[in-house]
This record gives sequence, structure tokens and C-alpha cells, in this order.
Amino acid sequence: MYYLVYLLGVVYFLANGIGSAQRYLNFADHISLAFVLGPCVLVLFCTGSFRAFGRGVAHAFGKRADPVFRLEESLHAVRMVMETAAVSGGLAFLISTVNVFRGLAPSWAEADGMVWLLLDLSVALLPLFYLLVVCMVLLPPYYMLKKRLPGRNMVRAEQEELR
Repeated sequence: MYYLVYLLGVVYFLANGIGSAQRYLNFADHISLAFVLGPCVLVLFCTGSFRAFGRGVAHAFGKRADPVFRLEESLHAVRMVMETAAVSGGLAFLISTVNVFRGLAPSWAEADGMVWLLLDLSVALLPLFYLLVVCMVLLPPYYMLKKRLPGRNMVRAEQEELR
């Protein structure tokens, strides 16, 4: 239940941050979205972690009756998706940025070169936006799963991950 409130809050703050309905189209780019989400789906498929990921998200909505090994499996699947989104989103941003500068070089002498640069850069930034939204949506399930693992203190677990 709390996770649903969180998701509605995220949608509300993103909608207010974007502004008017005309600006929503500035954030809609199916190619960038596919470049971020596609590798996430592929990683889940290749590792056979679809069910574990689904259980991880279900735990955020209140499902609690799973053994410890399933909780750990779900925790790793959710973390894997977050890390994959970060890597693929960063890669998509770099590819888009290189393409912007390569495509701009012949037309830079024209008067509208700066306009095209700004328009292309706004599209190049969208993969970063999408990866941050994916991570923002998956952070609560990740920490809820981490919290439910018995005998694991979250501070101690974070210290162990840093070693």
C-alpha cells in the first residue's frame, strides 16, 4: 500500500516538474526508452530472473510469505535491473552525445547550428532521465527486500558492500 502511494507521488512530482501537457512530448522518446528497458528485459531473460523480479516488486505491495533464499533471489534481481538500467542508460547517453556532435559538424557554420545542438542534446539526455526514473521506482522494493532479510542490519550490509 505504501509503495502505491510512493508511485503516485513520483508520478505527481514528475508531472509537476515537467509542467504543461505540451512539454510531455519533450520527454517521450521510444528509442531511448527501449535502449534503457530493453537490456533490463534481456538480462532478466538470460538469467532466468523474471519470477524473482516479479516477487521483488510484489513484496513492495505487501506480499511477505517467502523463504529467505527467495528474498535474496528477489533482492538480487531488483538490483540487477537497476544496475542494468544505469549501464544501458549511460551508454545510450554517450552514443547519443557522440552522434549529436558528429551530425552537427557539417552544419555548424549555419546560423541555426546552435538551435540544432540544443534540440539534439535534449534528446540525448532522455536516456539519463529514463534510467533515473527506473532506479527511483525500484529503490523502495530493493530496500524493502533488504530490510526483510533476517539477521541483516542495513547499515552493516552497506558497509560489507563497500569492502
